[in-house]
Amino acid sequence: MPDLDEFLTLEELQASSRALVSEFPSLARLETVGTSSEGRPIELLTIGHGATPVLLLGVPHPNEPIGTLTLEFLCRLLCEDDALRARLDVTLYAIKVSDPDGLVLNEGWLKGGFSPLRYALNYYRPPHHEQVEWSFPVEYKTLSFTTPAQETAAVMRVMLRVRPRMLYSLHNAGFCGVYFYASHERPALFRAFHELVASQALPLHRGEPEVPYLRELAPAVYGLFGIDATYDYLAESLGTDPAPVIGAGTSSDDWLGRLGKVFSLVCELPYYTAPGLEDTRPAGCTRRGAVLTGLARVEAIHAECARSFTGLDPPDHRLTRSVADYVAKTPKRLAAERAHAGTPAYAREATRAEALDATVCRAFYHMLYLGEVYRLAEMVGKHTLAESLRGRVAELAAEIECASALRVLPLRRLVAVQAGAGLLALAQA
Repeated sequence: MPDLDEFLTLEELQASSRALVSEFPSLARLETVGTSSEGRPIELLTIGHGATPVLLLGVPHPNEPIGTLTLEFLCRLLCEDDALRARLDVTLYAIKVSDPDGLVLNEGWLKGGFSPLRYALNYYRPPHHEQVEWSFPVEYKTLSFTTPAQETAAVMRVMLRVRPRMLYSLHNAGFCGVYFYASHERPALFRAFHELVASQALPLHRGEPEVPYLRELAPAVYGLFGIDATYDYLAESLGTDPAPVIGAGTSSDDWLGRLGKVFSLVCELPYYTAPGLEDTRPAGCTRRGAVLTGLARVEAIHAECARSFTGLDPPDHRLTRSVADYVAKTPKRLAAERAHAGTPAYAREATRAEALDATVCRAFYHMLYLGEVYRLAEMVGKHTLAESLRGRVAELAAEIECASALRVLPLRRLVAVQAGAGLLALAQA
C-alpha cells in the first residue's frame, strides 16, 4: 500500500477510475448508473469476471471518505494481481462515491493539515432522510418511508441488477477506536479482524457503543441493524410514537437482506483516537453517571446551535436542512438516551474508556453541527456571528483535545485495516 497523506476530491476519484479502465480495459469497466440531486454522475466501476458478485459502497455518508482510498487501493490491486483475483473469484462492483454532492461540500478539509478544528469548520453530513445509508424504503409499524434519496435510488438499482452476495459499506467514524458491524456471526473472521487491527498498531474500540441498542458479536464487533431496532428502542425509551423522530428509511444492509442471502460488513475507522479509549481499568464512576455527564454537555452544545441558527434565515441548502434536522430531532434522541441510562446495565462501574467516550468523545460529534452553523452564517453574510462561532468551535476543539490527549491517526494504517478486512471477508464470501 502506498503512503497516504490526503484524500482525493470527487474530480480526482473520477479521473482515477477512467485511468484504471484505460490501463486495464479487459478487466475494468466504468458506467454511470444515476445522477445526484444536483446533477453529478454516480459511477459504477466493475473489476473482474468472477463467479461471486460483491458490492462495495463508498461515501455512504459524505464526511466519511476513508473508503474512497480503500477502493482506490482494492480496485487497482485486483486489476494488477492475477493470482489474488483468481483465488477470490469475485466480480467487484464499486461505487466510489455514492453521495457526490455531499463529498463536494466536505472538500474543504480533504487536503492540507488535518485537525478536529479544520474538520469541524468544513464539515457536512445530510439529515437522515437524505443520507444514502438511511433512506432505503421501509414499512415498520407506524413508520412508512417510501421516497429514497435520488442517490439511494441509484444504489438500489445496482443492487437489484447485480444481486451481490456480499455488501461492504465503507463507513468511518470520527473519534473512537476501530470497530466493525457484521450481518452474521463469523467468529474466525472476527478474530482475524482483531489481529489485523493489532498489526497496524490501531486501537479496538472499548468505549460506549455508537448507539445503546447494539448487539455485541465479539469485542468491538456488533450486529448490523435496521431502522426497526431504532424504532423499538425509541418507542420504549420515549413512550411515544417514534416515527416523527426518525423521519427516514432503513439501512442498505436491511433493505438488501430482504432480497436474498447476503453477508454485509462495515468497518468503522476513526480519524482521531486517544490513549484512554483503550483503558479498561475502573473509572471511579458508574456508566450512568458518565453518560448523564456527557448528555448534559451535548445538550448545551445543541442549545448553542439552536440559538445561533435561529434568525439566520439561510436559503434552502443542504447545510440548512442538515442543521434544521439536527436542531429539531436531537432533543428527543437525547431524551431517549437519558431514559435508557436509567436501566440496570448502567449501574455498574464504567471503564475509563467508557467514561472518556461518554463525556468527551460524544461532545466532538455535536461540535460538528456548530461548525455547520458557522458555514451558514458565512454563507448569508453574517460575518460577526460567523467569527464568534468559529471562535467557539475552536474553543470546544481545544477542550476536547486537551481532555483526551487526542491524536490524529495515519491514513495509510486506516486504509490498510479497511482494505484488509474486506479481503479477509472476500476470502470467505
